[in-house]
Amino acid sequence: MHTRIRGSALALSIAMSLATPWAFAQKPPAAASAQQPQKLDSADRTFLDDAARAGLFELEGSKLAQQKSKSADIKTFADRMIKDHTAMGQQLAALAKSKNYQLPTEPGTTQKLELKALDVADTSFDTKFAERIGANAHTHAVNVFSDAAKGAKDADVQAFAKKYLPMMKEHLRLAEGLEGRAARAPTGRFDTPAR
Repeated sequence: MHTRIRGSALALSIAMSLATPWAFAQKPPAAASAQQPQKLDSADRTFLDDAARAGLFELEGSKLAQQKSKSADIKTFADRMIKDHTAMGQQLAALAKSKNYQLPTEPGTTQKLELKALDVADTSFDTKFAERIGANAHTHAVNVFSDAAKGAKDADVQAFAKKYLPMMKEHLRLAEGLEGRAARAPTGRFDTPAR
């Protein structure tokens, strides 16, 4: 009986050693590749960083406009920026997460200085907002999104840029309208709604 138990144990041991490699070979390949980070081209990483910082800059500037602006037009534009950039930011975060890439969590250094200057602006707030958060920021955004829409190496990054480029162009068009009104208004103030 002792020999029979040893024989059974030996047979079980052989069976397990034969089964173990087969069990490991049956792991789905997707599970293994999902844990390895995808490498993004440096230009694609730069685009993701620029898009994240620009969105954060425009969100913070638009929140300032909701508090400080006297113009219904500026507040309407700021509301649109908050809505659109919040939605786009969520999509950008999902894209970055799918690529195992960490996005910046705050605007860039120059953008922070712009926000501080905007925060201390008094009667010129609306004019500065229209220029800096509106036209200048969106001119930059259109250029960044255009470049990525044409030349991003990663197909998902390129698709994201193509999807949101029309929105950036529309924001620029609206911002240029605000900037033009500011230039024509006495002392650069938006005291009355646009006609």
